[in-house]
Amino acid sequence: MRTLLLFDGLGGNQAGLLASLRELSGRPENQAYFQTVFTALNETLEYAGAELETAYLPAGLPLKQWLEPMAEISAANWSESVVAGILVHVQQLCRLQPTECGADPSVVASFGHSIGLQAALVAGLRIRRLDQFLVTASSSLKLVLLSLLRARHLTAGDQPDPAVVERYLTTADKARTPSPMASVTGLPRAELQQLVTRYNDEAARRPITVSLANTPTAQVLSGTPADLLDLHFSSLSGAAAQWAFLPNTIPFHSDRLGPAVQQVRDRDLDFIGPLPAPHDLAVPVYATDGPRNLQHSADLADEYLEQVFVRPIDWPPAAVHAVGDAKAELVVDCGPGAAARRFTRECLRDDRSVRFESIQQFSRRVR
Repeated sequence: MRTLLLFDGLGGNQAGLLASLRELSGRPENQAYFQTVFTALNETLEYAGAELETAYLPAGLPLKQWLEPMAEISAANWSESVVAGILVHVQQLCRLQPTECGADPSVVASFGHSIGLQAALVAGLRIRRLDQFLVTASSSLKLVLLSLLRARHLTAGDQPDPAVVERYLTTADKARTPSPMASVTGLPRAELQQLVTRYNDEAARRPITVSLANTPTAQVLSGTPADLLDLHFSSLSGAAAQWAFLPNTIPFHSDRLGPAVQQVRDRDLDFIGPLPAPHDLAVPVYATDGPRNLQHSADLADEYLEQVFVRPIDWPPAAVHAVGDAKAELVVDCGPGAAARRFTRECLRDDRSVRFESIQQFSRRVR
């Protein structure tokens, strides 16, 4: 059965991720992988320097300790995009080992939502030797962690007026603390874009972007928390739409992050180590900014950096193209959240021929 692997992004809900990582790390066949993870994270934090680590990861990244049975990760850690992003990537890569499903012959393509794109790129390599996989995994983990730290540092000063935050928290039902990303559900994309364009034209601040179009009526905005609050109160508090701040600390898919991407290009690639090239992809990996196959791109590191941090996601046409071009009969949801699967199902609602299955179900069948 022709299978497309689908990788979620940060999606806002990582319930069960820590339990999944503990279960995976307890398997004997995964010991070499997790040792590679611990080493790569420690080396990256040492390279990044104490200033970045202390500012955004004051407790470091003690993944080995977090994987102990009774350990807990605080809510503050989960809402830190650097932590959430790297843990998502650790879980996704683990499923791609040759001993898991990384080299399964039924996989004909891969696709990733937001930060899930990097796992999709690794999946596209179809690596069959564990030693080669571990080298690739180490470089991939370093790329993801460093890019998250650079992006976090660039926008760390974007703090809203506490009085405006208090106003929002007391007037919005079940409100989450304002962040640099907010979901808007229930408005057609064109209508939301019109509101945002009008706001950007009138406000003397850095512009807000419609950073993710997940379905025809589910979008995400990126900007400073202050600007997003202002837009909410001025244009959307009475609109027929649901508004929710995401538990993020980085405004992904925003051109404001361009300097962070350039920092990685200019300063970090030698440390990160060897990264795959487009000709290394054994199967198609599909872009999220439009219908295209990354086997034909110029540089995969650039694709990851630009698509995750700078370019908006246009999921409906990209998802339809990916499934159709791959002639996929089965979409395997590699998690860890359910957002990418939910968005893809909605975008394919007219196509009942495609089945969806979890990575757990798929792994049990192919191992």
